[in-house]
Amino acid sequence: MNTFNLEKYFERIHFSGTPEMSMEVLKTIHRLHPKHIPFENIDPYTGTVPSLDLDDVFKKLVTELRGGYCYEQNLLLREVLSRLGFHVELQLGRVVWKREENSSAAKSHLMLIADVEGQKYLVDCGFGTTTLTAPLLLNNQEPQQTPNGLFKISQKEGVYFLWIWKEKWLPIYRFTLEVVEHVDLEISNWYLSTYPESNFKKNLVLSKVDEEARYTFSQNTLNIRYENGGKESVLITNNEELFDMLKNTFGLKENAVEILKSKPGN
Repeated sequence: MNTFNLEKYFERIHFSGTPEMSMEVLKTIHRLHPKHIPFENIDPYTGTVPSLDLDDVFKKLVTELRGGYCYEQNLLLREVLSRLGFHVELQLGRVVWKREENSSAAKSHLMLIADVEGQKYLVDCGFGTTTLTAPLLLNNQEPQQTPNGLFKISQKEGVYFLWIWKEKWLPIYRFTLEVVEHVDLEISNWYLSTYPESNFKKNLVLSKVDEEARYTFSQNTLNIRYENGGKESVLITNNEELFDMLKNTFGLKENAVEILKSKPGN
């Protein structure tokens, strides 16, 4: 049954403009989506492979007020943009965050390429700690300012690299423009959520971004990086603090907390 409803999605991200195919609408959605739909891997962390069925994704991220990781976030976003009339293509990237840009990496990250007024833009609301809050012009190697950070896209011999400025340019992921089929996503999704050494299987990871800061939880620590340059780290020492953080910082509800409580050891 098709449960997808644009009005409910717009309520979820607090979008109050006119839904139309325009650059302004794309920018607004791109800013609001990662603010109100947090990045979280609670399902893989607790032993469930996230469904990539669109109805299931919509139910989880919109109806049940949960978050998700890149496959869920960007599949939802692609459907929204497509229904508004944008031409959107799926792309898979090789994550090199905190490593060298040419480091060996599997195609494990889903992002989008959207055509707007004859130009191609990188659209990505699902990377977590450095997720974009604005579309980036694809074929422009100059730095591009977003509401939450300075980014650039470099290109060499058909390979694109996404970078973020943090006192120096740091690579996030690289990708080529290739056709991606749904089966490619199913394979990557299964691997990331079941392989014992996958970070999403071993560690609870949450992230969101708003006008004031980026908030990231991993390795029992909540890191807050404010837009004014300030930083704050909060050690989460017990489940009570963890569950409070899920609700108060990341906006998750009791349904997400109950799933975490069911994990052995919690």
